[in-house]
Parts: sequence; C-alpha cells; structure tokens
Amino acid sequence: MTVKKEVACPLMQAAQRLFGYQPSSNEETRWRVLQAAMEVFSEVGYHAATTRAICSRAQVNLASIHYHFGDKAELYREVFRLPFLAERNTFAALDITQIKLAEALHVFYDWMFPPNEQDDPMLHLFLRLHAREEGEPSGVLGDALVQAFQPNHAKMQALLCHEFELKKADTEVDRLAFTLVGMASVYLHGGRAVIEGLAPQLLNGKHARETMVERQVEYAQALIAFERKRRAALIRSKK
Repeated sequence: MTVKKEVACPLMQAAQRLFGYQPSSNEETRWRVLQAAMEVFSEVGYHAATTRAICSRAQVNLASIHYHFGDKAELYREVFRLPFLAERNTFAALDITQIKLAEALHVFYDWMFPPNEQDDPMLHLFLRLHAREEGEPSGVLGDALVQAFQPNHAKMQALLCHEFELKKADTEVDRLAFTLVGMASVYLHGGRAVIEGLAPQLLNGKHARETMVERQVEYAQALIAFERKRRAALIRSKK
C-alpha cells in the first residue's frame, strides 16, 4: 500500500499560529494552493506559471483554484495581498485615541519591517515574487496593492491628523505619511538586496531587526515633531 506523502506548507502553519486554530480541510486546501502559487510564480513568473503546475505542487485537484480564487489572475492578486491580512495587520485595527504616538508607530514598524528570513521562511518567496513582478510586470495586479495598503494609509493619516489636531488630512499629511512608510519600505523588495550587499549587519538577526524598529520609531517621531513646528510657524506667520 502506497502512502501519499504530505506536502509541507509553511504558509498554512504560519496561518495556524496566526489564527490560533487548526484549519479545516477546506481552508487547508486554500493555504496549500497559496503556498504553491507563491513558489511557482516566484520561480517562473505570472505568464509562464500554469494552474496545472500550481495544483500539482499543492497536490490538489485542478478545480481548486477556480473554487477558491476564480482564476489565475485573482490567485496572483491574492498572493500579493497576503502580507496585509487583517488578522496580522494590527496597526490598521488600532484605536489611535487610546494609544500614545510612540506605541502606535512601534506597532506600525514592527508590522512593516521584515523579519529575518530564518524567522519567516516565507519572506524569501515574497521578495523573489516582488522582484520578478518589478522586472516582468504581470499586468494583472491592477489596484490590488493599493486596496491592500489602503487601511494602513488611512490609519496613518488618522494618526497624523490626531497629532496635528486636524479634521481631515491635507497634502502635507499625505506627504509625511508616505515618508514614514518609505523609511521602512527601503528594506523590502529590491532595496533589501542592496542593503544585504552594502550593510548586511542592519538585517542580520533578531536584535538587528528590533533595533531598526526602535530607530524607525525615533526617526518618525523626529519628523512628526518637525512637521508640528513647521505648521505652528506657518500659523504664526499669517497672524
């Protein structure tokens, strides 16, 4: 009797730790397809990847992609949405009226700053996937990333408006919001490879990551303090 070999699925195991319960067989199939899709898309790109190859890698039937995602394009978009899972994205769920600025920023950078690859085996796949998308655009992502990041941007806008006592975000709030995001995003995707080549100690190990998160918070606080002073000076000049 031949025993079918189980496919290791780090993504499903990570989801299990994240959600705190054992996935149902239906959920397990979905995570297996996502895991296989990440691997295949990062290896050969969107256009060369086939649904047959993905399902074969996941050891599921060919109907699984249609059942869980609709088509290959939506599966690809869902892979890119993975880092923005609401259950993992604690920053988007913050009540900014009940938390100090430094604490809110720490939550944001702790979520955004990439962990060490030894701590998160999926990180390497995400980095390869983004690099391939930049070099060989699929043409199917559309506004998937915009929609995925929108809750974070809205929360950062709200946080800054709360700090500056504004009723709604203006152009300078948006400018500052993207600057605060940009400080961390340089460590992602293509920029990460450059940092690994020029200053690998910034990314090497848990302590390096924790230190960088703390520095990001400190840098962000300094920029916010500068913007607060700039706004105050502008108000005084108009009196």
